[in-house]
Amino acid sequence: MSINDILFPVAILVANIIQGITGFAGSLLAMPPAIHLQGLETARVAVNFYGLISCTIIFLKSYKQIVWKEAAKMATGMLVGLGIGVVILTKFNASILLTIYAIFIILVALKGVFVKKEFNVPSLLMYGVLLIAGIFQGMFVSGGPLLVIYTAKVLKDKTLVRGTMSIVWIVLNATLAITQFTQGQFTPHAVQVTLLGIPGMFLGIYIGNKIHDKISADKFMKLVYILVVLSGLSLLLTSLN
Repeated sequence: MSINDILFPVAILVANIIQGITGFAGSLLAMPPAIHLQGLETARVAVNFYGLISCTIIFLKSYKQIVWKEAAKMATGMLVGLGIGVVILTKFNASILLTIYAIFIILVALKGVFVKKEFNVPSLLMYGVLLIAGIFQGMFVSGGPLLVIYTAKVLKDKTLVRGTMSIVWIVLNATLAITQFTQGQFTPHAVQVTLLGIPGMFLGIYIGNKIHDKISADKFMKLVYILVVLSGLSLLLTSLN
């Protein structure tokens, strides 16, 4: 077992602790270190699988709080984008795409630090937001920040957001997992790495949920966003070399 195989479950553990504390997208936090440690293709397989498990757990707890009409709209728009993202990943140079991804997560984090109000996106452009969210989900399993823009506008009752988004992510993550399997991305190495991270995922969720009630998630998020910026910069430097 290499040092990368040892550090990978630690990264998944930390990402899921933060996910449990803040409710912030665990995939966005897990992907940069996962890419550094295991490469893009293996990272996509593992992090997508973890997302499928965690969202299934949320769904089982929150299925009564699903706005099915909006969930169908979200899933449809993002599935189209997901297909586009998967195709883009096979057609373009990986270093160029990683540069775009690094800039994307840096902008997301900077927005979280300095811009508190949500963007008032015109209704006509909301479907475009879903499409782009799906593209980033297909390429880097990181469409969450853009989907939040959509849900903030259409789901006024915040108690409905968690359940509605859970079923959307189940559909998207399952579709991506099937696509990855048919494309032969579930290699023995990818499966081994994915299994290595599962204990860290469950332990991280448990610890994060325990800590959640004891600290201010809003204050903690500033530290999280700073870490995301540093991860993005590290990924950007790697992609440019």
